[in-house]
Amino acid sequence: MAQPPGFAGKGPLRLSGQFTGTTPIQEHQRFDVGALESYLRNHGFSGPLTVRQFKGGQSNPTYLISGGGSRHVLRAKPGPAAKLLPSAHAVEREFRVITALRQAGIPVPRTYC
Repeated sequence: MAQPPGFAGKGPLRLSGQFTGTTPIQEHQRFDVGALESYLRNHGFSGPLTVRQFKGGQSNPTYLISGGGSRHVLRAKPGPAAKLLPSAHAVEREFRVITALRQAGIPVPRTYC
């Protein structure tokens, strides 16, 4: 794995536990899970819904959605309390880029909007 500048000679770069795995949804990033479950049910999702937040990274909250034998990743814009540049939260742009890559035959996750 290539190392970022400033890490030369310091051994392998490893992610610590604070940036891997999931955690309960942070209080300031909670949302209406019931509304999400209703939306997903109307689009073929079945089973009880479990939502966990991925650790690390704060620009756009990212969640692990699981239930009904499937797992999905949900990327979202942060709530109204976030005070970052609007362009920092361009999840619509991420959606368009990933969708275009998939249509070009590049193996990327399937997108839903």
